[in-house]
Amino acid sequence: MADDRAALASRLRELREDAGLSTTRLAADLSWSQSKVSKIENRRTKPSVADVQAWATTTGASDEVTAELVDVAESIQVASIIWDRTLSGGRAAHQRNIARLLADATRMQVFQHAVVPGLLQTAEYARSVLALADVFGVGDTARAAAARIERQSALYEKGRQFDFLISEAALRFRPVSYDALAAQYDKILSVSTLPGVNVAVMPTGAPPSTVHAHSFVIYTLPDGTQFTTVETYTRELTLTDPEEISVYSRVYESLLADSAADQQARELLIGLRSEAMNAARRDMDL
Repeated sequence: MADDRAALASRLRELREDAGLSTTRLAADLSWSQSKVSKIENRRTKPSVADVQAWATTTGASDEVTAELVDVAESIQVASIIWDRTLSGGRAAHQRNIARLLADATRMQVFQHAVVPGLLQTAEYARSVLALADVFGVGDTARAAAARIERQSALYEKGRQFDFLISEAALRFRPVSYDALAAQYDKILSVSTLPGVNVAVMPTGAPPSTVHAHSFVIYTLPDGTQFTTVETYTRELTLTDPEEISVYSRVYESLLADSAADQQARELLIGLRSEAMNAARRDMDL
């Protein structure tokens, strides 16, 4: 990935020089700042696919060269880590890596349709979910759960915004006892009262405006740039292309429009908590 990025920067610089354009002239032709051109050539900024397409067109690159560079640009927009090969420090280290990403973000938008989001999990729920998700047998569930709970301190920091969009199906997923599930709902209800936290719930059976393809998280950094992470069974993908991020932002807003927020969301959570508590009592009576 780093080699591809270096090669792309070098090829773009060559195209500019072969076209007889200074960085200032190319920037003017593209309606960019000169610093953006310089940062791309010096690998301080990752160019989007649209950036590379515009650069190639403006410098007179052939269709073949343009297609080649666009392919490279597309490949470097997606960073990927494979859980069992890349995480030498185990899943606990990965939880700490997430905390570092979170520390740099001013806003985090979470869509989760499988389980309760990690930042809202109780310790018992986190241990159970991480154990179930350990498809490679890494085995550091207790340490990973502790690291996950530790990063929840970010929820209490001023100047941060956390938006959680959770499907009712995810809330009904039961990796723990009914008593523990009721406690999990209590945790969400409590955290939802924090000033920088919004929780919305997508009711089961609500008419959908888009397909619920997979869970994802959108991070917004102080300078306004964004990236999205997507987790699969075997790896985590990090998407940085602005066009892709724009799609995920539109999907998030569409899903949010299908959901219950504020007091309606609280009422749904209170109802789920009552169901769990009643189920726990029935289990005790058996």
